[in-house]
Amino acid sequence: MAMDNDKSESLYGTSILIVDDNPQNLQVLGRLLQAQSCEIEFAISGIAALDWLESKKFDIVLLDINMPEIDGFEVCRRIRAQKRFDNLPVIFLSADNDRESILKGFELGGQDFVTKPFDSRELIVRVKTHISLKDSLEKLGRLNKSLEEKVQERTLQLRIANENLEKMNLKLTELDNAKSEFLNLISHEIRTPLNGIILPVELLKDSGSPSEIKELVEILDSSVKRLEKFSLNALLITRLKTRPFEIKKSDIDIEDIISEVIQEEQQTVVGKRLTINRISQPDLLNVSGDRDLVKKCILNIVDNAVAFSPAGCPIEIKTRFEDQYVILEISDNGNGIPDEIIEKGSEPFSRGHEYNDKSTGIGLPLSRLIMEAHGGDIILRNKPDGGASVKLRFLKNH
Repeated sequence: MAMDNDKSESLYGTSILIVDDNPQNLQVLGRLLQAQSCEIEFAISGIAALDWLESKKFDIVLLDINMPEIDGFEVCRRIRAQKRFDNLPVIFLSADNDRESILKGFELGGQDFVTKPFDSRELIVRVKTHISLKDSLEKLGRLNKSLEEKVQERTLQLRIANENLEKMNLKLTELDNAKSEFLNLISHEIRTPLNGIILPVELLKDSGSPSEIKELVEILDSSVKRLEKFSLNALLITRLKTRPFEIKKSDIDIEDIISEVIQEEQQTVVGKRLTINRISQPDLLNVSGDRDLVKKCILNIVDNAVAFSPAGCPIEIKTRFEDQYVILEISDNGNGIPDEIIEKGSEPFSRGHEYNDKSTGIGLPLSRLIMEAHGGDIILRNKPDGGASVKLRFLKNH
């Protein structure tokens, strides 16, 4: 196309091939289209028309049907046989206006059919219409090509991204395995020297040593056990934060676990002259979970209640059903829970509230992680008349 202007309004610069074996027809058509500022080429036979199409690009072909050697139908068939001419409009010109000729022209790929003698205004309008359609098809083709290139580019980007993601996933798997091995190694390296200290300390406690030495041994025994408890809890927190899916659940009787916890706390309870009151519903309170973890959670809460309760005060443990939950509530009469812990929760290993023994506790964060791993939660509050209440909510085992 000689110009890139809008041919729907003007034919200026439109390149047209007129094919007709009648020189008079060529002359009439030539004057008509040149008056529209078109660029005109003529062919007096089908062979000459095909030669022109090989040497020059045209916007439209006006093609006579009845010609010697090869007629217009054959010329159109050969044009349509070449993909590069897919969008080249062909308008048949013929004195024949019978239905069969018109249908054959359309079947061979002609876009329009004008009968001789033709009205000049009608011919110009039809040429403009098909030039406009050709422009639209070419624009659509360019758009489709651009979209295909973008799709190919995005497809390549996605393929590269997927390959990188697979590499990252493989790397994460390797890191995860390394992390598990590291945790196992740390657990072993911590427990081995601790066990090497705990046993000799137990022997020293029973050795009949002088009171001064016994007092030092008691301090050492308390510190070692505290270090052991912290180390094991810290390792468990790390495992829960990184591999919660390792939890293996089974049917658990909450009342049995409470009895075991109270038995383990009995020595401290008696020493502080505390009492533990239990209030339970008569129905079995079963939940689904990891028994050791659930016991660790309850033991942490009861242990805190015992540790921070004043001598001679009661601790209350209630169990009940509430909606779809099994509720375990542990209340004491101590100084209560610091407001910042109730309001913001508690994160493992963060700088938190200092407890009575000047240590930063991780029992509550550990219990919270255990509850979350079991689909439950912890609700903390301070009682109006003093003391704290910790409510554990387990999903009911249906």
